[in-house]
Amino acid sequence: MESSSQSISQASSPNLAHARAVSIIEDGILTGVAGAVVVALWFLILDTARGQMFFTPSLIGSVVFLGQTPEQIVSVNGFIVFAYTGLHGVLFLFAGLALAGMFSMFEHNPQFGIILLLLFLMFEAILFSFAAAIFPNLVGALGAVAVASGNLFAAIAMFWFLIRRHPAALAQLKLAWHEE
Repeated sequence: MESSSQSISQASSPNLAHARAVSIIEDGILTGVAGAVVVALWFLILDTARGQMFFTPSLIGSVVFLGQTPEQIVSVNGFIVFAYTGLHGVLFLFAGLALAGMFSMFEHNPQFGIILLLLFLMFEAILFSFAAAIFPNLVGALGAVAVASGNLFAAIAMFWFLIRRHPAALAQLKLAWHEE
């Protein structure tokens, strides 16, 4: 009897691992989309308030793809907006997949929570520093506060999405917060 339950356990283990991997990928894609949309909407609002819709993706895309300086960009280039939006989406998909994987680890091992928080803060600092080092004029042109705010809004949206998908993780977080 023990051997049959053992074989059932072994047979379901790959299925369980596959289901978990599919769940992480699904969460990662949706998390990445949530973050990308929030940042895009944030800068669309800022651009619209300045009277130049889609200027930010055109500006960033022109700097990244064409090597132009922010001072050289005076109008919106539709093709560059489209190309940069694709790059923006792909980068957020990777970030969403990484975050979903880490969140899954946290859900199964609450001690991973502090590591997740530190990794997130480190990632944000590295990303901002990298952007400022590689494209110093770009961060200045966009405004450091606007960039940091967009990143914060995206992080909140991504975290909120994952918490809604995994209420057990929120319960683990509350337990960890109240432990002495």
